[in-house]
Amino acid sequence: MRRRILTVEYEAVGALAKALSSPVRRQIIDTLATGERSIQELADHLGIPQSSCTVNVQALERVGLIATRNEPGTKGSRKVCSVSYDEAIIPIHGAHQTPDDGAIEVDMPIGLYTDYDIDGPCGLVSESGVIGRFDREESFLDPHRGAAQLIWFTDGWLEYRFPVEIPPSRTPVALAISMEICSEFPGFKNAWPSDITVWIGGFEIGTWRSPGDMGGRRGQYTPDWWSLDNTQFGSRKEWRVTAEGSFLEGSRVGDLTIDRLDLAHRSKITARIGIAPDAEYHGGINVFGRHFGNVNQDIMLRVELA
Repeated sequence: MRRRILTVEYEAVGALAKALSSPVRRQIIDTLATGERSIQELADHLGIPQSSCTVNVQALERVGLIATRNEPGTKGSRKVCSVSYDEAIIPIHGAHQTPDDGAIEVDMPIGLYTDYDIDGPCGLVSESGVIGRFDREESFLDPHRGAAQLIWFTDGWLEYRFPVEIPPSRTPVALAISMEICSEFPGFKNAWPSDITVWIGGFEIGTWRSPGDMGGRRGQYTPDWWSLDNTQFGSRKEWRVTAEGSFLEGSRVGDLTIDRLDLAHRSKITARIGIAPDAEYHGGINVFGRHFGNVNQDIMLRVELA
């Protein structure tokens, strides 16, 4: 069963932290994780007054961690509580505004995806070791995935949400997203094509045909513990959307224009990276973080302003 993931907006982090600072509220969540309970059942289970239980439930409901509904009971109605999410992704800082205020840039760690749908073989590793277990989809829910520096899968996609607040007085004129990527083959295979696509806000920007899964020599930032028999590095690729269309490394790849993305009315931008269902080459994907491969960056989103 897929776990439910709450993506917390930067402005809401303080309220969420305050709600979770109470041991009683954390006990309520732990209890509801095993199944729904009424306020009275929760109070009895925790050994606290019903009035105190109600106050703590309301605090958790205000930040969206639990949901309640009224049901008929033996003496009128009763309030039934359920947990809404299994885990949360919390940003520790907001989007970075460039010094000249001409653009907004967000450098997203590759492990902070907010959704995924992938097929194996697959896996994640950090700068120092394996996260979860190889070829197990449930490893993509591992709480340590935020430290991932290399992620690979054979088919499907990863989705990221970038916090981007466009100032009311400014107009977005271009969007660019860049990352280091390559195909995926067990071990490595330099001649192994894969059609890797990027989508922004549900719109396809374009597809890059990766020539292979690159190895045979260590990547500049690839740690020494990672075997030379495995993937070592990829290629940095940049997709760009302007008023003239969509581009990959400066070559036009589509008709999508910046106005269709409607960025001025959004507080976040959703990006997907993966293999399209109708791709000619389903050769998988490796996504590199700043401490793996040849490029010292994570997934970089840039919105240029006028």
